[in-house]
Amino acid sequence: MENNAIMEQTEELNEEEENQSQSLIKADDLMPEIGVFPTALSEEQLEAATEKARQNFFGSSGIFHLDDIVVKNDTLSVIINDRAKEHWVKGNHFLHIGKLEEAVFSFSKAIALNPQMGQSLFEMKLYMDALEAFVQASEMQLENLHYHMRSVEALIALGRLEDAVQLVNEQLEHVKSNPELYILRARLHDHFCQIANCYQDVSSALALDPNHQEALSLMATLVSRAEEAKARAINKSLIGNLKSALDNINEAINNNPNKADYFVFRGTLYRKLKNFNAAIDDYLFVLDKVSATESDTYLDTQKQLLLTYNDFAVHCYHKGFIEEAIILLNQSIRGEKQQKGLYINRGDCFLKQCNLDFALLDYEQAYELDPEDWRVKIRIAALNNEKGLMEHQNGNYQQAEQQFTSAIESNPQVSQYYLHRAKTRANLQQMSGSQEDAIISLLLDVRNKEVIPLLTHLFPGKSRDEILASKIVASARAKLNASLHSSASSATKKLQERGILTTNQARENVDRNKAVQKAECDFAPCIKEADLYKEIVARKKMVSAV
Repeated sequence: MENNAIMEQTEELNEEEENQSQSLIKADDLMPEIGVFPTALSEEQLEAATEKARQNFFGSSGIFHLDDIVVKNDTLSVIINDRAKEHWVKGNHFLHIGKLEEAVFSFSKAIALNPQMGQSLFEMKLYMDALEAFVQASEMQLENLHYHMRSVEALIALGRLEDAVQLVNEQLEHVKSNPELYILRARLHDHFCQIANCYQDVSSALALDPNHQEALSLMATLVSRAEEAKARAINKSLIGNLKSALDNINEAINNNPNKADYFVFRGTLYRKLKNFNAAIDDYLFVLDKVSATESDTYLDTQKQLLLTYNDFAVHCYHKGFIEEAIILLNQSIRGEKQQKGLYINRGDCFLKQCNLDFALLDYEQAYELDPEDWRVKIRIAALNNEKGLMEHQNGNYQQAEQQFTSAIESNPQVSQYYLHRAKTRANLQQMSGSQEDAIISLLLDVRNKEVIPLLTHLFPGKSRDEILASKIVASARAKLNASLHSSASSATKKLQERGILTTNQARENVDRNKAVQKAECDFAPCIKEADLYKEIVARKKMVSAV
C-alpha cells in the first residue's frame, strides 16, 4: 500500500512537472482555451503588433535586459528557489485547469520568493501581475535598475504611460549617466507630443554618448520633421495664412530648436501679426546665439530687428503713443544710421509733438542720406514754413523771411509759401520782392483767394487783369522757372559737393541708391503721402493769423 501511495505521488509530481514544462514553454497556447485576452487576431499577428508597439518606445534599447541580475547560489537561496518553483508549478496547474485566482495567488508567492519569475507573467500578458512582481522585486533590490525598467515596460503595456514617465523621471534623479534612460523618456515625450522635451532628452543622450545609434536615429527624425514643418509654414505664409504658418514654424522649432533661421522666420511672422515684442525676442535670441562672422544670418536678423522696431514705432504712432514710438526709433537708429526712413519717421513723431527743431534735424539728416527723395524735401519745406509763421506771429519778420525762403528752396511748388513770404516782405518794406512773391503765388494757384487782397494792397488802383499784364509778371515767371529748375538739379549738385565726380563713381552711387531704395521700401512710414498733405493742410490754418 505504501509503495502504491509513493508511486501515485511520483506520478502526480511527474505530471505536475510535465504541466510546468508545457506552461513555461507554451503558456500563450493555453490563453485562448481559458479565455484570457480573447482576440480575433492570430497569435502571430498579436505578437507582431505587440513587438511593433514595444519598438516604438524602446527601439533597440538594451536597458531591459536582465543579464546583470545576480543569482545567489548559497544554500538559503537554493531552498528559496526550490520553494518558489513549487509555487510556480502549482500556479501553472491552476492556470491550465482555468482557476485563475488560484493561479495568480500561487504565482504571487513564487514571485515573492524569486522576482525573476515576474518576466514569465509578463510574457503571458498578465501585465498587472507582472507589474506587481517587478515592483516587489525593485523594492527588494533598490539598486537594480532592470527591475525598475521592467516596471516601466509593464506600465506601458497596461497603457499607463504617464505613470511610466514618472517612474523614468524618478530613475533619472538617481542615474544621470545612462543614455538609454534619456532615450526611453524621449520616446515617451514624443508619444505625448511633448516634442521640445523629447529633443532635450535626445540631446542629453548624445552628450553622454555622441555615437549612440538610437539617439542619432531619433535626432535625424526630429530634424527631418522640423524641415517638413518649416516647408509647410512657408507655404501657409505665401497664401497669407499667417496663424497656421506660425503653428507650423513653432512645430519646427520644437523639433529642432538649434536652427537659427527658424527663429528669424517666426520673428517675421510675429511682426506681420503685430506681435512686436515676441518678434523682438526671437531676433535678439538669434543675435545672441549667432556670431557676427555668420554674416548672412546675422545681417538678415539685424535687418529684421530694425524693421520690427520701425513697425512697432509706426503702430505706436497711430495709437497715439508718440514717446514710445520715439524710443523705438532711437533703438533702430543706434543699430543702423544709414536708413533715411528711420529719420523721417522719428521726425514725424517730433512733428506730432510740435518739437519742430528736432523734427527738422531728422528731416535734414534724411536729406543728407538721399537728396533726391521728394518726401524729405516737402517735409523740410513744410517745417520751415511753419517756423516762419511762428516767427511772423512774434514779429520777427527778418527771421520769418529766412524761414519762408528755406521752405521755397526745398519745395518751390507751393503757392502758400510765396504768399507768406510776400506778407512778411511787405512788413519789411521790401515791396518789389513782395509783389513778385504775390504774383508767383497766383501763378501757382489761380484759385488762391487769399492772394487777391494782398495784390490789391501791393498794386493800389489796379485790377487783377492789369496786374497780370504788367512787366513784373514776366520777371516773376522767370524767377519761378529758375526756382523749379534749381530744385530739380539740387540733388545732382548735392552729389557733386560730396565728391561724386567720375562716371564710375556715379554708377556706383546709382547702384547704392537702388539698394537703399529697395531697403527703404521695407520701412513702413508713420505718415503716408496722402496723410502727409492732410497734415500740411491742417497746419496751414495758421495762415489766417498772419
